Amino acid sequence: MVGAEVSWEAELNAENPTIIPFREQRSHEEAVVSSALWAAAGDAIGWMTELARGESGVANRTGIGTVSAPVKWRRIIGGRTGPRVDLPAGTYSDDTQLRLAVCRAIRGDGEFDVEAFAKIEITVWPSYALGAGLGTKAAATNLSKRSVNWFSNFFESGGQQYVMGGGNGAAMRIQPHVWAASQKSRASMISNVLRDALVTHGHPHGYCGAIFHALCLSDALQYRSVPGPSDWLVFVDEFSRVPALIDADPQLAAFWKTAWESKSGQTIVSAIQEMQMEAGEDVRAVCDILEENPYASYRTFLQKIGCLTQRYRGSGFKTALAAIVLAWLHRDRSIEEALALSANELESDTDTIATMAGAILGCVHVSKPEWDVQDRAYITQEASRLAAIAAGRPQESFTYPDLGRWTPPARQTASIGFDENGFAIAGLGAIQPIGSEYVAGDAVWQWFKLSFGQTILAKRSVTAKGRLDNSQLPGERQAAMQKKSIATVAESQASLFEGHRDSRAFAEQQNVSSSAIRKSGIDYWTDVVIRGEFDDLTLGRVFNLVLDQTESADSAVAFAAIIAKAKLARLRRRRG
Repeated sequence: MVGAEVSWEAELNAENPTIIPFREQRSHEEAVVSSALWAAAGDAIGWMTELARGESGVANRTGIGTVSAPVKWRRIIGGRTGPRVDLPAGTYSDDTQLRLAVCRAIRGDGEFDVEAFAKIEITVWPSYALGAGLGTKAAATNLSKRSVNWFSNFFESGGQQYVMGGGNGAAMRIQPHVWAASQKSRASMISNVLRDALVTHGHPHGYCGAIFHALCLSDALQYRSVPGPSDWLVFVDEFSRVPALIDADPQLAAFWKTAWESKSGQTIVSAIQEMQMEAGEDVRAVCDILEENPYASYRTFLQKIGCLTQRYRGSGFKTALAAIVLAWLHRDRSIEEALALSANELESDTDTIATMAGAILGCVHVSKPEWDVQDRAYITQEASRLAAIAAGRPQESFTYPDLGRWTPPARQTASIGFDENGFAIAGLGAIQPIGSEYVAGDAVWQWFKLSFGQTILAKRSVTAKGRLDNSQLPGERQAAMQKKSIATVAESQASLFEGHRDSRAFAEQQNVSSSAIRKSGIDYWTDVVIRGEFDDLTLGRVFNLVLDQTESADSAVAFAAIIAKAKLARLRRRRG
């Protein structure tokens, strides 16, 4: 299914990336909506059984030992001291929660707002996370520090380390990049997947697993069939393009790469080569079983690649491989059968394999689940929006607070407060209580509905009475700015520069896209320093980069003047 190889480096620089036409049996939008709904359905059925201790453990939660569809169930949340809550049939976990966060972070013009995703979506998410992994939670905690950027999240906490973050917490959420960019170049789509994954996961198992799943899903969406074993080896070969994509991204090349290689003790090229060898061995092992016995059991494949062991159960790559194997085995069978099979393989990562297989099979067997699926209307709405973007029809963007004034929540319960109309959640806006409260100690878990249609079970303080500052909530000014998709980045830079007007003028005069603005020189690097809270190391590195790029003393002086004016303005605002 993979066509003639095209250099990703060439694609990155191409003015008119190749567009491969879709098969016309079903519309692209129908396939994307089907993929999104079946991904959520897989998450819902798999989460009921995740980490359950045998069939008795499943029965304790659901009333039945083997599940065949989402049902009402009960589970302890928030750790061992948390409350036991009632969960409606179709309730999804962190897999779908983070997938929807990625959806919102994709702008109406198709650009991925990685800064908003990292600093707002990820830092707020722990307040309503269900079934969250330790690695992603550690990443979220570190991102709440104002000095940490999306490309510098090198956390080390509680046994969790960024450079060892090879779990599937990134791979499970990257489908929106495929849904929104399927008519664009492969390089553009994978670049967004890579940036998304590197926000939280710094080990090749994590980000290469995300890329592998994206390539599987992209093929399924384009050709309306599940890519086969020969394609899987090609996808692994394409990992070799990753170093070039990193070098092509200004922030990853200038900051992330050096720090990663220092902390990991190896070059990115050697790490990718090792990942390719390991992944290739896994794929070939799976192919050997398929060749000898195409009807071998799903459990046989899981055992062969280590997905039933504690060490590799949550591996990003191995989970992605397990998901495509499951989809391949069920390419001519019902999606429900595939997802139920995953959910009942209790020693595996039941929900994440099911959600990833559901996304792939939903592209092939285009349909809408008859199962209960939480927030079906909102998921459909976001999927349709991304499909429209892929078709070249600009859409509205989600309204985030101004990142220049945003302060990430300092603790899990700090996200929930009040605005002038009632309850609100930082970063996302107004929320309406819709269900029961579950009290445990000084915290309350409560069901809320957000203004745009998503429902969350959020944790708040029992005595929550604080009013959220307007800077923590979406505002009318930001909404007006974000509707101007071409000038979005330049507008936000203009507010950050406290009176410096060159960035806005540059965008308006040149009429460039936000991706081009990211590479526009002094304006771009000024934004990096301001968002980094004028950190000494960042400022010094950026100053050298400005000198290298411009070879101009005047430009260096102009850069220093902008930074000085911005920092002084911020100091005056904080004092006043």
